[in-house]
Amino acid sequence: MYDFQLDKYPGSETASSFASEVSVIDEEMKHTHNQRIFMNNVMDYRGYRFFQSAYDLDDPRTPENEEGTRLSVNHDWWGTNITYVGYLLMSIGMLLSLFSPNSRFKELNEKLKKTRLRRESLMSLLVVFVLSLGSFSFAQEVDEHAGHNHGPDEMHEAHNHSDAHQQETTTKTPETQNTVFHIMSEEHAEKLESLLVQDYDGRIVPLHTSCDQLLRKIYRKNKYEGSNAVQTIMSMHMYPQHWMQQPIIYVTANLRERLKVKEYATFVELSDENGDFKWMKEYDASHKKLEKLRDEFDKKIIKLVEKFQVVQAIFSWQYMKIMPVKNAPNNKWFVPLSMELMKMDSTSSMIALQYLSKLDKACATNQYGEAEDLLSKLKEFQKVEGKSVVPSDAKVNVEISYNKMQIFKNSWYSYITIGFILLIVFFIRIFVKPSIIVEKRFSLLGKILTALLIIMFVYHGVGLGFRWFITGHAPWSNGYGAIIFISWVTMIAGFVFSKKNPVILAGTAILAALMIFVSEMNLMDPEITPIQPVLKSYWLMIHVSIITGSYGFLGLGCILSLLNLILYILRTTKNGKVITLHITELSYVSEMTTTFGLFMLTIGTFLGGVWANESWGRYWAWDPKEVWALVSVLVYAVILHLRYIPGLAGKFLFNTVSFWGYSAILFTFFGVNFYLVGLHSYAQGDGLGTVPSGIIITVIVFAIFNVFAYLRNKAYLKTK
Repeated sequence: MYDFQLDKYPGSETASSFASEVSVIDEEMKHTHNQRIFMNNVMDYRGYRFFQSAYDLDDPRTPENEEGTRLSVNHDWWGTNITYVGYLLMSIGMLLSLFSPNSRFKELNEKLKKTRLRRESLMSLLVVFVLSLGSFSFAQEVDEHAGHNHGPDEMHEAHNHSDAHQQETTTKTPETQNTVFHIMSEEHAEKLESLLVQDYDGRIVPLHTSCDQLLRKIYRKNKYEGSNAVQTIMSMHMYPQHWMQQPIIYVTANLRERLKVKEYATFVELSDENGDFKWMKEYDASHKKLEKLRDEFDKKIIKLVEKFQVVQAIFSWQYMKIMPVKNAPNNKWFVPLSMELMKMDSTSSMIALQYLSKLDKACATNQYGEAEDLLSKLKEFQKVEGKSVVPSDAKVNVEISYNKMQIFKNSWYSYITIGFILLIVFFIRIFVKPSIIVEKRFSLLGKILTALLIIMFVYHGVGLGFRWFITGHAPWSNGYGAIIFISWVTMIAGFVFSKKNPVILAGTAILAALMIFVSEMNLMDPEITPIQPVLKSYWLMIHVSIITGSYGFLGLGCILSLLNLILYILRTTKNGKVITLHITELSYVSEMTTTFGLFMLTIGTFLGGVWANESWGRYWAWDPKEVWALVSVLVYAVILHLRYIPGLAGKFLFNTVSFWGYSAILFTFFGVNFYLVGLHSYAQGDGLGTVPSGIIITVIVFAIFNVFAYLRNKAYLKTK
């Protein structure tokens, strides 16, 4: 090797790629050539494969030394190709089994058709029976009421009420805090939001993205007392003395009583006389603990200090890297008037300072003409000086629209609402005596709700497309993007099997909503960040999309089994026939979706081994993620083969294990990512050692629920 090259994202220390330039010298074959080896790009020579597996950081004691490369090599041509052929044959066998006329999948489909016909026939008989009863009672009613004339009901006079109280709008004046304080107009904020900023990861983002993330970080909302994120965060930059006294730092409930602060604290309340965090001793003690030993207070005070430090950084303008400089090292951008910038270019800050000065005056006079002219010049300056890293106007506009639309949160609201309405309709149709008119109305309502779900599904997909366009790569490269994608695939699974039973789409929508809800919690960071070098591969689209997509189909099997357990509880001798047919249908569909999901999971695991072999030169390293992917495959393989074991082939047992089996997937996705340490995990150090009490309570509740369903099913079978 004669050279190692480490490329970093602009203005950051995050690695974008790393590569080794090597010379191949083969004296036996009298051959010499140079080649570049980098992540996902191996060198093959005479049966040997050379991989760029990792690199070493600079040693601070020897700053003259550059980073060192780590290359790996293997010599396994036969083993590699035999393994790949085995993967291929097994995958083809799985896919063909879905279409074989004698396969279990086809058998389930035929059983499902017969069961659905029986259910529809039973419902038709019930409708005829109800109609015959109605005709008989109507005839009696006519006889009894003959000769009587009934007039219409009395009409009530409508009243138009108006609110006598007008909403008062109040603004805090600078005099109330004895500090200068202004907030720019919303119109000017809309023009300012497309100004570009370089974040700490080196990504060039519109100011709207930066402000939105900062306000959510410290305040947990994207508005503060009617002002949007750009208005608020820019005002915090320009008038820190005022904002130090405003309650803008969110404090979690378990800290308020102990620290004697309210839900929202001011910067002053959290500061000591030196301007440092007031409870620094408690923070230091919590920070020094291993992650697995930290209790809730430790975790929350660490988060509170992070918010405190973010506010400090806002007041010191550390997030306003808006000044590009030609030929700056690593395309780094600077804060106006920073010492580093002044050394490189003492005049470039003038346009930014002039704009900020005019903006201050404009906020006081509401005359933004001069400020807008200077803002346009500043944007043009960014495009010229930073043209090598500046995103296109289209990408900037799409990112701002993506921020404002809150697509996934809106999808969550829609899915959960429509899903519960469909679920309520399903149970009403089971327990209410049917009639032709009622069935027609329910059918029409179902079609309308299904159409709305399709619209929301497309809307959800647009959000994924926006993230793809903004990042330039598949949007499932981190935990947040993956779970958003899984919820979208879950909806695909629901639409595919929706004709099998009317409740399938309801369960799918609710499950997709729950997934998005989890992604919106603080556990997942929705921020768009640079992609890791190993993920810069077409395998990201292939392997990750297939294996995470399988979670959607397996999740549908889980939610259908949960619905079946509910039906077991609600089944009585009066409604037994109808509910039993629904249980049978949903069990068949659950097995079909589980089969499809298991095939995807297995093929995705195969492809993960291929990707690992292409990137690092090994298929398997017993990494926690790899182990739990294998555990999940084995769990679902056992679930689908229980029918071959005498005494374990019943539908109740299948629904029970199908419901609980999804816990293997949940641990593979969440447990490995946040509780175990490995190549695929997001945990650091020793990982997290404690399980949140909420998870324990949830497991206990579902266990009690499952036992109750078992007792109800047993009692029903006895009466039969």
